Amino acid sequence: MTIMKNLFKYIVAGACVSLLAGCGAGGGPEAELVGVYAIKKNGALKEVVKIERQGNRYIMRDKVRTPEWSEPKMQMQPVTRERWTKITTDSENTKFVGVSSDQLAIFKVPPGWQKNSFKTETGYFLFYSQGPVEAYKL
Repeated sequence: MTIMKNLFKYIVAGACVSLLAGCGAGGGPEAELVGVYAIKKNGALKEVVKIERQGNRYIMRDKVRTPEWSEPKMQMQPVTRERWTKITTDSENTKFVGVSSDQLAIFKVPPGWQKNSFKTETGYFLFYSQGPVEAYKL
């Protein structure tokens, strides 16, 4: 009986650890967007945006005007389905993950996703005031 009690305790403890790991540092599905993104410029990839997680929020750094990463530029929030539709005008049931601020959004969608004249081969794109641009996660 003692072996069964100990086994049960280990199973419960393992389940709790797994549950906490899923809710903790890893965060929601947006955590997969953490990383460095590049765009093609004159045929070469150029790093432009870095998404980082600090605590329970996402922040963006860029290399737009300097060769080094900037200080954190903006805080980004997970994108809801309603915000997705507002940003992209996509009313389909497209599978996506995204984070956005008022000026910039980054999305992961199925590779080959298309809306109007924009199509992403990589499945990643940045969306800003000029519209969408293909992104490459490095």
